[in-house]
Amino acid sequence: MPADATDDPVALPIQSRWTEWPLRVCALLVYGFAVRNLAALWWADPSRLTLLLLLLTEGFTLMLVLLARPARFRDASLAAVLLNLYAAFSYVLFDPRITTQLIPELAGVAFQVCGTLWQFAAKVLLGRSFGLLPALRGVVVAGPYRIVRHPIYLGYLVVHVGFLLVNFSWRNLIVLSILYVVQVLRIRREEVILSANSTDYRLYRQRVRWRLIPSIY
Repeated sequence: MPADATDDPVALPIQSRWTEWPLRVCALLVYGFAVRNLAALWWADPSRLTLLLLLLTEGFTLMLVLLARPARFRDASLAAVLLNLYAAFSYVLFDPRITTQLIPELAGVAFQVCGTLWQFAAKVLLGRSFGLLPALRGVVVAGPYRIVRHPIYLGYLVVHVGFLLVNFSWRNLIVLSILYVVQVLRIRREEVILSANSTDYRLYRQRVRWRLIPSIY
């Protein structure tokens, strides 16, 4: 169950809300751009369900970002902002127009549904503790968090694998390859913030060994 972590603060200032709110507004504008492009392609060919599911998944993430509660500690450094900008908006770099279908559409949909349900469960447990920037909003140790420390990122990975296998191109592969280098860097920065400011999180790290993929990383 969720547990707020308030102990062991270090000298990390609580950043102004002016740092994260512009990112939230930007996320809303970018999503509108993605809707215009991806929804138009799906409308032209309703059989391309992977496009629709990608939009729905990103829309749910956007909703949680907009509703996130203020953080106790937040990493608002330039590096964190740049990493999170790419992670949050990389999906608009996909080009689903000229692609190769490596697996059937419904198989890709199955990947996306499984990944979405997994991250949905993790995000529901987080509730308003979800946000764009690495921050201390609370520690959750239940559900998917018993298996990996960053189950939301694992859900993203499964969704993106399903999308890529149905909409393969070298451009889409490069976009996703960069994204998961960025995700690993985000994970490491998040754990620095949480470990430095929460005894609960340090104990949690000892209990749950794997960050992203069980038995691998």
